[in-house]
Amino acid sequence: MEYYAHYDQKQNLKQYLSEHLLAVKNIGETNFVPSVSFQEISNSELKELIKNILFFHDFGKYTTYFQNYLVKNIHNKYKEHAHISACIAYLWIKKYLFNEKENITKLIWAFLAYVVILRHHMSLEINTSFDNEKWGKLEVQVADLRENIDAIVADLNDRWPVEREEILEILKVNELKEETLFIYMPQYISNRFKNEEWYFASIYLFSLLIDSDKLDSGTVQKKQMCLVEDKRVEDYIKQKHKNDTHTNFASEKNEARKDMIRTLQELTSEQIKNQHFFTITAPTGIGKTLASLQCALYLRNRIKEEMNYTPRIITAIPFINIIEQTQKDYEAVVGNTAHLIVHHQFADFGNRSNGDEIIPVERKLLEVEAWEGDIILTTFVQLFQSLLTDQNRLLKKINKLAGSIVILDEIQSIPDEYMPLIGAVLRKLAQFYGTRFILMTATQPKILQLCDMLLNEKKEEPIELLKNHDKYFKNKKRTILFPLFKNEFNDGNEFVEFFMKIWQQNQSALIVVNTIKRSIEIFNLLREKQQKYKEINDNIKIYYLSTNIIPKQREKVIKKIKKNLENKEPVILVSTQTIEAGVDLDFDIGFRDLAPLESIIQTAGRVNREGKKGEGAPLYILKIDRDYEKVYHLHHIDRVKKLLADKECIWESEYKELVEKYYEELIKSGVSDKSQKIWEEGIIGLDFTKLKEFELIKNIGEVVDVFVEIDDEASVLLDAYEDIKRGACGSETLCRIFPTECKNSGIEPTFFKKRALLQLLLKK
Repeated sequence: MEYYAHYDQKQNLKQYLSEHLLAVKNIGETNFVPSVSFQEISNSELKELIKNILFFHDFGKYTTYFQNYLVKNIHNKYKEHAHISACIAYLWIKKYLFNEKENITKLIWAFLAYVVILRHHMSLEINTSFDNEKWGKLEVQVADLRENIDAIVADLNDRWPVEREEILEILKVNELKEETLFIYMPQYISNRFKNEEWYFASIYLFSLLIDSDKLDSGTVQKKQMCLVEDKRVEDYIKQKHKNDTHTNFASEKNEARKDMIRTLQELTSEQIKNQHFFTITAPTGIGKTLASLQCALYLRNRIKEEMNYTPRIITAIPFINIIEQTQKDYEAVVGNTAHLIVHHQFADFGNRSNGDEIIPVERKLLEVEAWEGDIILTTFVQLFQSLLTDQNRLLKKINKLAGSIVILDEIQSIPDEYMPLIGAVLRKLAQFYGTRFILMTATQPKILQLCDMLLNEKKEEPIELLKNHDKYFKNKKRTILFPLFKNEFNDGNEFVEFFMKIWQQNQSALIVVNTIKRSIEIFNLLREKQQKYKEINDNIKIYYLSTNIIPKQREKVIKKIKKNLENKEPVILVSTQTIEAGVDLDFDIGFRDLAPLESIIQTAGRVNREGKKGEGAPLYILKIDRDYEKVYHLHHIDRVKKLLADKECIWESEYKELVEKYYEELIKSGVSDKSQKIWEEGIIGLDFTKLKEFELIKNIGEVVDVFVEIDDEASVLLDAYEDIKRGACGSETLCRIFPTECKNSGIEPTFFKKRALLQLLLKK
């Protein structure tokens, strides 16, 4: 008899079951890296456990009930395969792998194997329940497997040699009814035997299984990891800045980058093997993006030499608007030497050729979502929401963190209340998965100290890659902060009057406020000053930038401002926090409504950014009404006011000291209740529902996605969207937009193809 894992007559897709089981095992084995290490289970035992999970995950598909459902479309309640597969895997692992009935730790590992197989088509949770109906289903399925045992063993023996008696032995599923420890294991591991290890073990095993399963089902071929020489970064920088006339600034960047590489070159073999945390503390504009990539490439090659595996590089960035420039830099460095994956909500994965082969769009999306590449560029949301969730689709990529080098850019962007929690997660990823981290920022927060308070333990100190970073801060005199808290502006009118007294007509000015409503008010008042009262010269462009205008429009505005600034034409930009990170603009003067310290310093990074305007370009910090209360936690703002209240001005060289004082105050306030609760109940208590309380980006009120049909192109895209939704993938509109994917209109598109096309349309 032929046994199938997947069978789709319409799409002409068939896969034999034994072939699928072996392929999933092989993919998972390839993804397993030697850096993964847990307590009381050896690396070789863990590897064998994983092989058994992967091979037995779909064993229940050998029932006649499942085969009839798949091939003949006969629906019945015994076709479900996950539970019977999970029970068989548990019994096999307990009997043939561990062979230790009394070792509670090994039984927990066997139980985790049971859980991840049971849930591999659903969200992850540890709680399980049994009733008579479930036991009844299992008995019927076991009887069917026993009846066909010879055909099953013959089919298996082509791929994985097993003895008939071994299979019959593990089909004694009824024994589990009497195994008290098995039935009550969820309560044991979330109470009496609780340990954060079980959380990181369960999401790792779950991720490795569902990732391997989906990659095989989606026919994604595993690629060999490629090494990239770190010297490519130097070559690219020389080419990029060959016409840069500001030699002092360029040489400072170059010197800083070389200092970082020198620090890594001095590391011993033992440090390369055992050090998991590195920091880069440097002022804005020093070239951290490319310097950190070069450091990661160098570290990657050293790890390959010392530990005989090639780690991925995963760069996570807080904001989508920074990613596109970083992507251009990464693509220029990497070229065709390695596979770069860019993964965020609006990622464009439409370039799908691989030599002469055109990769189907659904397979390309699967590669992106599975982080199936050498270098991954993604967002904080994708990374941290995937680490703290029960969702199948998000957890799929977590196994790729094992042994990887993770660059966290602008780490200070993590909300204060989550810093202890995120820090603790990073510590445990380093401990259990062997992940290495490069924490990068101009304002290095005390994230590891806060996490050590939460964990109540002291771990390894990070190595600072830019050892003499104080020198770079002390030399910086590009900007000065002027805190003006004594005068509170009651409304936009009062602020604009103040602005007109300070600003000079030949200056480019940046105004950053806290709410969209206030930004619109100030923009309109300035336009009125120009058009009605003629107080602002007609040749001065006044621009508006915020998240309430569509991305396409924001992009146009930024391009226009850049051109004006390059031509030394004065502009005024009114913005909200959108401007703070990643928007590479350079103003003469800035005004910032009261905000957390890192936001103020980020805004300062858009004033005299390249130091070409001399020294001491001003950023005025002021209070417009009490707008900050609508956006930020009051205790954050109180800390800022306390730090800045008695200062007339603060030079850029003093920013680092100011930030350190800010985080000292944060540490004094202790671990936040939110971090404590999610860690203790969600992670140690294995209550996956508690993880839903983790929100890196808060939803304020009810939020819906809106499409603005702004022009003819937008209308075409809307038509295409509606065509995909109703399954008309052969429509004229869609064929024009996606000629390769939609030309064969006779075949009904799969769910995965529809989802991939919708994702590409989102970007467009």
